[in-house]
Amino acid sequence: MSSSSGRSSSKQFLVHIFMILLGLIALVPIYLLLLNSTRTTEQINSGIAVLPGKDAFFSVTSTVDAEESGTVRYFDLNMGKTLKEENGSKIVVKSFTESTQPRLVIVNDYDENIATYNLSNNTVLYASDGQRVNKGTHLARRTTLPNVSFNWGVLTGRGFQIWQGFGNSAFVAICTTVLAVYFSAMTAYGLHVYRFKGRAVLWSVILVIIMLPATLSIIGFVQFVSMIKLRDSYIPLIIPSIASAGTVLFLRQYMTSAISVELIDAARIEGADEYRIFNSISLPVMLPALAAQSIFIFVGAWNSFITPSVLISTQSKYTLPLLVRDLAGNIYRAEVGAIYLGVAISLIPIILFYAFMSRYIISGITMGGLKE
Repeated sequence: MSSSSGRSSSKQFLVHIFMILLGLIALVPIYLLLLNSTRTTEQINSGIAVLPGKDAFFSVTSTVDAEESGTVRYFDLNMGKTLKEENGSKIVVKSFTESTQPRLVIVNDYDENIATYNLSNNTVLYASDGQRVNKGTHLARRTTLPNVSFNWGVLTGRGFQIWQGFGNSAFVAICTTVLAVYFSAMTAYGLHVYRFKGRAVLWSVILVIIMLPATLSIIGFVQFVSMIKLRDSYIPLIIPSIASAGTVLFLRQYMTSAISVELIDAARIEGADEYRIFNSISLPVMLPALAAQSIFIFVGAWNSFITPSVLISTQSKYTLPLLVRDLAGNIYRAEVGAIYLGVAISLIPIILFYAFMSRYIISGITMGGLKE
């Protein structure tokens, strides 16, 4: 007894160590992703950072003073975002286009550029266009928003419907997970408990399906969906999850050590019908395995891209991976930090779901079978 207990403890310890190592390896790219979502495009292009900068979460205020004496000139202040100019007791609002870089320039008596200062939103100007200034004159006060706020503003201000994408992805992922886990468990239960003609052939078919790549049937699947007029619908994304061969294999192998046929026979003698035995006895015993498979199915459904990109054409039905794909379009090409933030936001549900359910992976691996 003590020897068996010692082996079980050693096995559980090794599994814990293995899971910790996998977690640390997985955290590295996630950390880099989160870190770059707190940086601007210029900072990302300048090189790799290990820690967030001081402007990642806090605004930074700086002053602009004239480096040389001369005349002030403003450029690209005509449409779009706004700047503020203090003119006596009144604040005058200036504006500039998003496609250009507003700047303040000091020119000498020969109209030659001797100093240039790039401007941004949240800037207050203290010198008017055409004003003569001396060296050291206070020209502007510039407040830089936190990088996270700036990136978030880019996402939400240019059509990135994040909450709609969250809702669509959550609906597809949850429905897929529930259907795949429940019906796969039912199939595995039938293969384990019942003895019927063709059982071995059916099991062989399931094994063959697992070895086939999923993308092999994508063309035929799309044609079939088009034929039954279900394109631009979530039904083809959810219903096929019922036939999850990999989940059936995992759960059936788990049942061979966790569920005794004698336990099922005892429940039948007590008068329980087959559905009650499955739902009230088998499913609770399989909970660790079900939870472990739920993680993999949920992550796969949440990150699914190829099939939704082919079948879904209405933007209001886009899942988060499709919305993140659109971040790489022309509008977002210069805002790499916003793209990283969009990808990071799309991973939050996966991280939370894994953190909540991961304890069942260890218990599912180390849990022994029922004693007869």
